[in-house]
Amino acid sequence: MVLRTLMIAAVLAIAAPAFSTAAMAEAKRAELACTLCDGLAALMTGEPEQAFVFRSFEPANGGSKLHPALDNTGFTYDNALAMMALYGCGRAREAKRVADALVLALETDRHYHDGRLRNAYRSGPVIPGKDGMLLPGYWSTQSNSWIEDGYQVGSATGSTAWGALALLAAYSETNQPAYLDGARKIMDFIHRSTADPKNPGYFGGFFGHEPTPDRMAWKSTEHNLDIYAADHWLATVDEAGDWEHDGESAKDFLDAMWNKAEGRFYIGSIPDSNAPNVNMSGLDAELWPLIAVKDFAAKAPQVLEWTEANHGVPGGFDFNSDRDGIWLEGTAQAALVYQKVGDAQKAEPLFQTISAQISPEKLIYATVDEQLTTGLQVGPNSEPGDFKYYRLPHVGATGWAVLAALGINPFSADSFAAKNEEKPCPQK
Repeated sequence: MVLRTLMIAAVLAIAAPAFSTAAMAEAKRAELACTLCDGLAALMTGEPEQAFVFRSFEPANGGSKLHPALDNTGFTYDNALAMMALYGCGRAREAKRVADALVLALETDRHYHDGRLRNAYRSGPVIPGKDGMLLPGYWSTQSNSWIEDGYQVGSATGSTAWGALALLAAYSETNQPAYLDGARKIMDFIHRSTADPKNPGYFGGFFGHEPTPDRMAWKSTEHNLDIYAADHWLATVDEAGDWEHDGESAKDFLDAMWNKAEGRFYIGSIPDSNAPNVNMSGLDAELWPLIAVKDFAAKAPQVLEWTEANHGVPGGFDFNSDRDGIWLEGTAQAALVYQKVGDAQKAEPLFQTISAQISPEKLIYATVDEQLTTGLQVGPNSEPGDFKYYRLPHVGATGWAVLAALGINPFSADSFAAKNEEKPCPQK
């Protein structure tokens, strides 16, 4: 008995440093999340219960103003992430303001009444005008006209699906039917308006102004992943819908984008086809399937090996394979994925990088360097590769950093249920 007790004590003594190190790392991640959620909450102006849209980018270190196209722009995707992050921290009141803004966006669009969301809305406290939810834009003295960006007023399929994911998270946290109804409307629009009639999967959405925006004929792995995740989530809370069936078309497209020989996913297809785009890759198209589709979890060793070799840079990950810098949003995504696939040790250096990139506003910068290429285009008629990230405090990167720090999977209903767990940093 004495010998057995001594052996147990010895094992515990050896294990204690490991337990202590893990606990310290978890505490640091929680502190990081709370700091960033404080930063998000501090940006919110207006009345405490007023719907609110975050501006996606802030001026760098209080420096020069943003480009007019970003000065009052809150991207739907960034706001979805910020809302999920706030719920994760326990900032339910602030999160609800963003969820309410998404519902208003559905109900008060100046032209559409079909369940679509725009890619962006006017940032700040929401005060719908006579034409409904305000859209971003600016007055050009050069042309003496009001300018609205064609991408911002369009409806990318993935961005729209993220609106549904955000409302589903809000519904999981609050049980308010308006959020579930909003998610249903969004996904109905996607299925009705973007499904490929000839092949599995969903097109990229719409670019440009009403009433006849251009249809994007290519299909994105990331977009279809978002659709599958939202449909799968809806199926768990709305048994009356045919969500599983609708989601299977997206899943079939994802299967078609799997490159077994290389152990990675293609970024998407070429226009009007399921033939893969082999000329570029995207970090999110590699990482998100591993945590959003249960069937793909077993692919993690192959995918992560390929991703590390083709997107990895010292301290983090690049968006594409030119590896010209650190994309902090994607680096946070990688930190979350490593935790979810059981390789938490690889996440720790990424958290060190992220923690060193906090702006004075307590937001994460979009990049470490001054700019970062993606290889993507902003719109169908713009210059190839003109979509870039710049070193600006970014709400989207901040949202992903919070989710990673708290181990929250934004594609899973299991991550959002306020009654099931105590939040790490509730509202003050």
